[in-house]
Amino acid sequence: MFDWLIRLRHRPPISCLRGGFLLAGLVLSTAALADVVWVALSSNDPAYLETANALRAALPDDEVRVGEWREFNFKANAPQILVTVGSEALKQLQHTADRTRIVALLVPRSTLDELRDASPGRITGVYYEQPFARQASLLRAAFPEKSRVGIVLGPTSGRYRGELSQALRRAGMEGVFELVEDKSALSEAVQHVLANSDLFLALPDAEAINNQTAKFILLATYRRGVPLVGYSASFVKAGAAVAMVSSLAQIGKEAAQMVNEALPGKRLPAPRAPADFEVLVNASVSRSLSLGLDASLMEKRLRGEGGTP
Repeated sequence: MFDWLIRLRHRPPISCLRGGFLLAGLVLSTAALADVVWVALSSNDPAYLETANALRAALPDDEVRVGEWREFNFKANAPQILVTVGSEALKQLQHTADRTRIVALLVPRSTLDELRDASPGRITGVYYEQPFARQASLLRAAFPEKSRVGIVLGPTSGRYRGELSQALRRAGMEGVFELVEDKSALSEAVQHVLANSDLFLALPDAEAINNQTAKFILLATYRRGVPLVGYSASFVKAGAAVAMVSSLAQIGKEAAQMVNEALPGKRLPAPRAPADFEVLVNASVSRSLSLGLDASLMEKRLRGEGGTP
């Protein structure tokens, strides 16, 4: 997985999953595969296995083979659809898989969009990041009295400035943007944005905001008393006030839905985020900044269960 979004731990390798259970070793013979769905993992990390397990559980009637990307031989036979889990599997197999259609999981949105544009109709996937409209609704629900949203974009996230700005305007908010080309310009950009913003929205980028720069972002926003909206559970745990996320199980379930939409032989659906999500709040930060954030209430509002944001 792209390491600037989720930190992973390791466990012993498990290479095949079938009928909702994880099995040691590949139990499907070549004859039994039926060339339906292959799920290629970047490694045997628990997060990849959890995602694959959720996907497999949602595809009970299809033949699904799961393994690390090195285990698949496209010259011998090929599936109808290849699901890659993590950046490495996609990188290694996007060309080896030849014309096999690909559903990519746990890769940056920018990477997925670039590959989709380069290979129309062949590559799709589930976004790890939340849709901008959904994030803008979260900002409005969490901070109804605030309107100026600070955002620092980098080389990979910069392409979304227009889309993000439009989403914020529709929510009655305004984006305060800075664009950086590399980490050397990050400090000045963040300080400028914070001086002109009511809150700060962190968007993942290989050069701007990532695991290596997260600590600086957390400290800078906290010292200014500006609420930080993160993009992952680990970000909230580290000190972001709030974030909207989709779990690995939700991502796997959405991928299964995309596979079902594309079988048999139908057009791949466009990339999208999971339909389901959850709101996470750092209670200590919320109290410290007197924000009064309530994750359950915000989720209900965002789902339309308790009034509109």
